[in-house]
Amino acid sequence: MTSNHSLDNYARRAERNRKHFERRKNAALAGIHLPTEHELLIGMPFLGGDIQHDIRTFAERLMPRLRQKADNIAVAAVVYRLEQLTVGAEPDEIRNVADALAGAWESLPATKRSWQQRCRIYLAYLGDHGAALDLARDAVVMAASVEGADDSTEQSVEMLRVALGWLSFAACDVAFRYFGKQRNLHPRGASPAFARQSGASLVALIEQQARTAAYRHGEVAEAAPRHPASDTEAFPLPSDLEQDECTLSAVVFRQVGNEHTGEGKKLAKEFNDLLGKPLPLVVTPDLAAIGEKLRWEFPHAQDVIDRLLQNLAPRKYAQVEPTILVGAQGCGKSRFARRFLTLLNMPHDIIPCGGVSDARLAGTSRGWSSGEPSLPLALITRYKLANPGAVLDEVEKVGTSHQNGNLHAALLAMLERETACQFFDPYIEAACDVSHVTWLMTANSLVGLSVPFRDRCQILQFPDPRSEDLAVLSRQIIVDILEKQGFDHRWATPLDEAEMNAIAQVWRGGSLRPLRRMIERALNCRDLRH
Repeated sequence: MTSNHSLDNYARRAERNRKHFERRKNAALAGIHLPTEHELLIGMPFLGGDIQHDIRTFAERLMPRLRQKADNIAVAAVVYRLEQLTVGAEPDEIRNVADALAGAWESLPATKRSWQQRCRIYLAYLGDHGAALDLARDAVVMAASVEGADDSTEQSVEMLRVALGWLSFAACDVAFRYFGKQRNLHPRGASPAFARQSGASLVALIEQQARTAAYRHGEVAEAAPRHPASDTEAFPLPSDLEQDECTLSAVVFRQVGNEHTGEGKKLAKEFNDLLGKPLPLVVTPDLAAIGEKLRWEFPHAQDVIDRLLQNLAPRKYAQVEPTILVGAQGCGKSRFARRFLTLLNMPHDIIPCGGVSDARLAGTSRGWSSGEPSLPLALITRYKLANPGAVLDEVEKVGTSHQNGNLHAALLAMLERETACQFFDPYIEAACDVSHVTWLMTANSLVGLSVPFRDRCQILQFPDPRSEDLAVLSRQIIVDILEKQGFDHRWATPLDEAEMNAIAQVWRGGSLRPLRRMIERALNCRDLRH
């Protein structure tokens, strides 16, 4: 009888907590309630469902409190960093806030700990493995410190789920040296989704084992109510944890819409070799070798190379999250994007976006004589792979007219995994899975790119080439010139000391285009001398 009473109390508390969480969740999505750090940890969405909106609101609410102490230099530094968050909330800006908070620690109120934790939450959601590890530690401490409450056990288990989830994501860091035979964690998709699924699965395994042990010892006389996260059937192990290499394929085309019409039958015949069949995925190659080559060819882009390789490291198949390389004209970002995908053994196309004033890349209806599939499906069909690549060059320079659609708006559904895996193509007239395509974009600035578009991409600043890298850059340019002239690149002779000194006096870094012209003149002078 006592046992039944306890179970009833448990069920009532669980239902009461669930309804409370749902009310707060709905308020957060409506933009009314700024979630607390604890609510964010256990899975509540950000304010308005937008992390950037959440970050800006947090900064705007905190600044007035701290301005009262702005006569303190350290606190004034925190206010300055918060002001920067309201303009652009990139990972570096968030780290600056966290560093400023640490510098002003003794002058801040007790709530400073929650502010620091919120910075860690933001960074972890943006893919920072170090912040994810810190969140795992936070959650373990919170799980161990829950005492006295009626639902203390449930709270502790919830925090352990959070801890295990973020710990799993942190273990995917390329810098983590795992000493087993192979890396076991290969998350596909956003870090929060992987952390939630992995944490729930690991807790489910523990709970299942506890129930099994209890039954073996005859300690369980009746079925206990279970939290959904403890049901191993409802939460199977994530596919990311499976080691079966034969899963490196994906079905892109499952059906053709309106296949009984004349156009539908024609299209079904055209795509017959692809419908319902798994297409291979390009596997992740040796990242150490790729990193070595890229660092030699692009010595000025070390940070960009590291970020992209870190993004690749946890995956069994080659894919990088949608990325915008932002840099000055002529800094080499377009060539870098092409070279990066080439080294990944990933077939790809280069699409100049300057002046594009319609949404044709999203496909056009088969009812038109000019009907054609969307860009990702065209690439998949051509290369017979589920994960080709696309380089969108000068993506910020698309036309601003919306009369015939807009490229940026058309791309939104393709850049988000949840929508890309069910992308409706107007030519196929059915949902297709384009979620494995790699999107690399180049831009001179972020002006002209909408907030929703930027929010779906990681944005990496591509640095200008440096004068101290002239020797390496010049050799790469010479090799490129010879190959375009039809000569073997092994014939390349580096610039001699006199040529190098002459160019170094004029080229002090920056755009590679004038450097290329100088080297071409130097090579022409060699021809005249000989």
